[in-house]
Amino acid sequence: MEAILDIRNLNKSFTGVQALKDISVSVRPGEIHCLAGENGCGKSTLIKCVSGVYAPDFGEIVLNGHTYSSLTPVQAMNEGVQVIYQDLSLFRHMTIAENIAIGKLRFENRKVINWKEVQKIAEAQLKKIGVKMDLNQTVEETSLANRQITAICRALAQDAKVLFMDEPTTALTKKEVSHLLNVILELKKKGLAIIFISHKLDEVFSVADVI
Repeated sequence: MEAILDIRNLNKSFTGVQALKDISVSVRPGEIHCLAGENGCGKSTLIKCVSGVYAPDFGEIVLNGHTYSSLTPVQAMNEGVQVIYQDLSLFRHMTIAENIAIGKLRFENRKVINWKEVQKIAEAQLKKIGVKMDLNQTVEETSLANRQITAICRALAQDAKVLFMDEPTTALTKKEVSHLLNVILELKKKGLAIIFISHKLDEVFSVADVI
């Protein structure tokens, strides 16, 4: 199977500090890659280059067979790149359903909100990973584990093909971590390419195909 993401000799520096040096990685659909390393080693820089936040100094990023020397965030999202950062970037006062659907509706530039469609979009994403939640609950009313699931479903609603997860288990309980790792394995079965960033090696070894 061909790589959905192919990073070739990527370089990025900041005022004389080399953050990335000749990084090459290939990620195929249905693979879980773990990105591990100490703080400051370039993990976040790599994510930001692939997601269009930073322009690399040199190298290529190939997504779905399309080659880029650099991407815009819109181009990255069009290619199916989604990033779930540690802060999750959810709207706490809005419902779970609204948070799941809002990215898709905004990206499609909808002028009018159809609330039945919002519910339908959210239900479809939860069904993909076999999870049930109260979609009418606001984000601030729900657990951190459910917020993680909400962020994942928001990415799926935007047709994610490559999903970066930045230390997603940091503040979860052992039971919640186990549940989240099962969800990640379910996403793998669906053919999603996942780049999982973690310092917790027991979690890494339990889900990663490549480190």
